[in-house]
Amino acid sequence: MFVLYSILLALGLAALAPLLWARNAPDGRYTRHLGERFGWLKPLATAGPGTIWLHAVSVGETLAVERLISLLKQRFPDRLVVLSVTTATGRSVAERRIPADRIFYFPLDFRFATRRALKAMAPALVIITETEIWPNFLREAAAAGVPVMFLNGRISGRSYARYRLVRKLLRPVLGAAAGFLMQTPTDAARIEDLGARAECVEVAGNLKFDWIPPDLPGFIRWLRAAFEHAGITEVIIAGSTMEGEEAQLLEVYRRLATPSRLLVLAPRHPQRFEAVAAEIGASGLPWAQRSRLIAGDGAFVPPGGVLLLDSLGELASAYQLATVAFVGGTLGAFGGHNLLEPAYWGVPVTFGPHMENFAAIAEQFLAAGAAQGVASTVELERVWRRLLEDAAERQRLGQAAQALLASQRGATERALEAIAAQIQPAVSVQSKL
Repeated sequence: MFVLYSILLALGLAALAPLLWARNAPDGRYTRHLGERFGWLKPLATAGPGTIWLHAVSVGETLAVERLISLLKQRFPDRLVVLSVTTATGRSVAERRIPADRIFYFPLDFRFATRRALKAMAPALVIITETEIWPNFLREAAAAGVPVMFLNGRISGRSYARYRLVRKLLRPVLGAAAGFLMQTPTDAARIEDLGARAECVEVAGNLKFDWIPPDLPGFIRWLRAAFEHAGITEVIIAGSTMEGEEAQLLEVYRRLATPSRLLVLAPRHPQRFEAVAAEIGASGLPWAQRSRLIAGDGAFVPPGGVLLLDSLGELASAYQLATVAFVGGTLGAFGGHNLLEPAYWGVPVTFGPHMENFAAIAEQFLAAGAAQGVASTVELERVWRRLLEDAAERQRLGQAAQALLASQRGATERALEAIAAQIQPAVSVQSKL
């Protein structure tokens, strides 16, 4: 099974190579640090106890472990804490926000690449977030005697169906893992069915409930002043939007626009900024780009228009100025994005019918009356109109969201204790690798 998996992985990479190369051309996002993806990492210069290696896929997972990494460095000052990521955006955010001793790309799941990476990092423990299951990496870690934990684990219904097709491949590597801290009982049951040992599985909640937004006082002062200068009193922020959604949101907003309102669009992927800018320009609505605004000059924010937030790391803080928020990736079949960012600020949250990747959180918010889901853009327009006109309802939704957040916090501390229990008096695994 492992040989077949490795062959299919190589064929898949070869098939994708032309597409990746074409997308790489503008900014080199796929070739920059390419060696890291094949395990070519500079060995850590330390004679101390083994490293703690955390892995986070992209921006959301990276921010979710920010506080945990700080706590780990306080709890284990004699150990290096390193962070691997998968995406370029995740790396960009990590390099600005995360206090790790090393930040690098996770290796492709070839045995030679994973073996090289493990040898260079010499970890005492590997912690993988959100149940990224890479069979060859797990197999090589087990062979080297490196315990692997899964943190903040979740398995969507779609992923579960796919994983069950290769359960024979997954069962031995999941059975060798040291621990699974899953978000919900459903996630726990699914990982056990795929091969995890029941005694190693625990429901520990969601780290994202413990998330704290970045402190960007200068940006917020500037943005607030820009809104006030333009006479804008009601702001709709649509965050992490995906392809095809901006056009729908622009049409909904067109029917709601007044001189005192503004729509802020924040695309999920930076490579789409230019395309979305062209789409907004073609809509006929007045608009501006964050990247082209002069700090402090609010005249450039168009009353009754659209602001394109073509920046990284500002959306989570910008939500505090929203009258209503919309979570992107939910009108199309993209699985949704994190609704906790606007909820943190007590902003009423709306989202479309596709929240599969955040189903448990969405269900909690809907059950608590802390968010508003819609099935279509027709319903979205109706909900936005009602919320813009009803301050009391906005306040009720916002307060319910903050109360739910407060009730769900604590996963980071539980994770810290579980990690501490796994870390024994360290002996470097370098000799085994």
